[in-house]
This record gives sequence, structure tokens and C-alpha cells, in this order.
Amino acid sequence: MIGVLVDYLMGPLGRALESAYLTHSLPIGLLLLVWMGVVCWGLRGVIRLRQQLRRWVQELLPAYDPAQPETPQQLLQALEPRWQEAAARVRFMPTHHGLWIRRATPEALRAEVGFTTEGLARLLARLAPRSAAPRQPHPPVRRLRPASATNRARR
Repeated sequence: MIGVLVDYLMGPLGRALESAYLTHSLPIGLLLLVWMGVVCWGLRGVIRLRQQLRRWVQELLPAYDPAQPETPQQLLQALEPRWQEAAARVRFMPTHHGLWIRRATPEALRAEVGFTTEGLARLLARLAPRSAAPRQPHPPVRRLRPASATNRARR
């Protein structure tokens, strides 16, 4: 019964696509596997560049005051030579929607990785040490028992 309903909802085009997939599932699966591999390969360079940027900022952070509003701009200027060198090594990056790869340029990588004043400000906010003030303990939570358990306890 359910099979008839699904068959009706798919229509003739859906049935033809399902039949084609079931007939040729191995080549279709291999094509999808290759596509996923290409996309992951393009994403690998961006991920490594983000990790490198985080290490650079952690390395230079003791020399700067994260509370100052001009700190991201100063870090940007200090890291620019390293950035140009590292960005030149990345060859491919994902497209805007991440469904394919394209040739990487330093400017496109800059926006993707977050090597901008705003991106460094966000990174500094995440890396800034949390306040050393002790946490306030939560008041004890009173657990309510279900009505059936309350009735059993009264019996």
C-alpha cells in the first residue's frame, strides 16, 4: 500500500530516475565519491590556512592588548608578509556555495579565512582569556516528580 502511494507521488519522472539509479548505482556512487574528494581537497587548504592564522595570532597576542580597538588592524599589518607567503601556497579553494572548487587568490582567501580586521576581531574575542572572577553557583534545582509517582508515595 505504501509502495503504491510513493510510486504515485514520484510520478513518471521520479520512477525513471529511480530506475536509472538502481540500474547504474556503482558508476553514480563513484562519481559522487570523486566529487566529494575534490571538494574536500579544495577545502583542505582553507582549513590549514585558518589553523595557521590562529597559531600566528596566538603567537603575537602577548605583544598586543586585545582590549584596544586598533589591535586587529595592528595584527593585520604585522601578519601581512606571512599571509602573502602562506596564501600563495594554497592553490584551490571551495566556491561560494562549496559545491565545487576554484583557483585560490590571496584576496578571495582573505575573505574566506577571515584575515580581515573584522575576522581578526572575532578571533581575538574567542581567544581572549575569560574573566578570572569565580562563577556564581546555581541555586539547587527542585525536581518535580510525575503525579503518578507522587500518588504512589502517598499510598
